[in-house]
Amino acid sequence: MTTVSLYTDPRENTYDQIIDELIEKTDRFLIVDRGYAIDDPPKRVAQVLEQLEPYLIEVFTMDEAMVRERFMYNNKIDSHAMYSSGSYYIYSCTPESGQVLKQEATRFGDWLYPSLPDDLCFLKEDGSDYFYTVAHEGMYGMGITEEEASKLMERIPGLFFKLQRHEQFDCFLDDAIQHQTDRLNITGYLLSEIPDRIRELTQLKELEVFEQHVSELPPAFFELTALEKLTIMTADLKGIPQDIGKLTQLKELTIYGGSAFHVEPGWKPKPKHELELRHLPAEIGNLTELVSLSISYSGIRELPPELENLKKLKLLNITNSLIEGTPDVVSRMHWLEHVSLSGHSLGLSEEALLTEEEIE
Repeated sequence: MTTVSLYTDPRENTYDQIIDELIEKTDRFLIVDRGYAIDDPPKRVAQVLEQLEPYLIEVFTMDEAMVRERFMYNNKIDSHAMYSSGSYYIYSCTPESGQVLKQEATRFGDWLYPSLPDDLCFLKEDGSDYFYTVAHEGMYGMGITEEEASKLMERIPGLFFKLQRHEQFDCFLDDAIQHQTDRLNITGYLLSEIPDRIRELTQLKELEVFEQHVSELPPAFFELTALEKLTIMTADLKGIPQDIGKLTQLKELTIYGGSAFHVEPGWKPKPKHELELRHLPAEIGNLTELVSLSISYSGIRELPPELENLKKLKLLNITNSLIEGTPDVVSRMHWLEHVSLSGHSLGLSEEALLTEEEIE
């Protein structure tokens, strides 16, 4: 079965358009009550099942599906959604059932138990997926060819498929911008710099960059003010610019130094004392939504007092650095739930952070 994956799930207007497309192209869709609730289904799950009751074709369990697959080959269901126990509901595709799907969610990732029934999938005649969702893994795709996916992308803005042409970075970035993806992973393109065009990704919420030759983050990078999760992996980042303070929606910031995607003969990471990432700018204190801050393999020796402004921070990992002891600012951040400095995890009490001397 040929499938083409999506980088991220269609959302808002794109979600509505693809639901209409799927309702027209297929006869059945599937959702799952995973049955994790001890008694009755969660309230909203029950409400959705009730709304869809007029369009119900059948309900079966995983055990019943296995029996059907063994003895009734022509009637089997082979969907990505079928990976655990639960009640599997099959509905007919009609404009009315499609309207329920559009009313109850704004993207396929919303179909996540227990908030909603799990893993909305649309089925082909043979029982395989025409469109699949595995929401808790962030996996989405369609049982179509790359050519069909490319044509569908042209018709429906926001539908961002993983295509072979994306092996060329310019094509990849062009499509990412055209479809205004909210998630992007730039890995293994052998880039030496991040192009300024990245500023055009105005809807971007999650960005991962794994490019060992990238040593600087351009000003355009910090115009991505919708970012909530940022991961940078490179061999030697020259530093974190003061403009980091503009990314005020960030919840997770992760930086790995000494990283190589393509390990060339003889390559090895620089010693920590030669790395150019040696301090955090005071503007890090502007990231008041930050929950997780992790920096691994750097030349950092001390932490700025502005770190204390991060009242929502729960996890602080500054490992494989040149920090000695516990900085005073960290000792004052009693709300932290986990701290690891230079490879030494520190236990936390409810009252205050223990210093290394207290641990000893």
